[in-house]
Amino acid sequence: VSPTVDPAACTGCGTCVVHCPSGAIEVISEKALINPGACIGCADCIVVCPEHTVIIDWNEAAPVVQKKMVEHAMGAMRGKSGKSLFISFVMQISPYCDCYGNNDRPIAPDVGIFASGDPVALDQACADAVIRSAGKDPFRETHPEIDWTIQLSYAEELGLGTRNYLLETL
Repeated sequence: VSPTVDPAACTGCGTCVVHCPSGAIEVISEKALINPGACIGCADCIVVCPEHTVIIDWNEAAPVVQKKMVEHAMGAMRGKSGKSLFISFVMQISPYCDCYGNNDRPIAPDVGIFASGDPVALDQACADAVIRSAGKDPFRETHPEIDWTIQLSYAEELGLGTRNYLLETL
């Protein structure tokens, strides 16, 4: 997933160039231009752009976005293996990203609070609990075009964690 620049809004200030860790951005004719081949997808340019002209095309294929999310998580976890605890509050499960300004009613019953030192096992346990509680897969039912398991499979493949878990109920 590579961001792009809206040339009509870009002022060519160069802030994104200074902050790009991979050198993927240059200013040409007073407009920032991102080289997708050099872009590592860190999104620093999106955060620092004072004109908010750097955007991501979220219509890109869902598997690509899911795998990029795993890769970003891998980067964030580098050097922290065995030193992290992950907690998920599996409540009020909305049909869309909870970053939206509004959302519909929950798609499944609340199933509780989960914790693990393995983020992949945690997500798998949470998903399994939701499916078990709902008596169906509400994720696939809500978004049949998206295979949500890709993210967990890829995370396991890269060594971020394992999808196997032992659930201990307190």
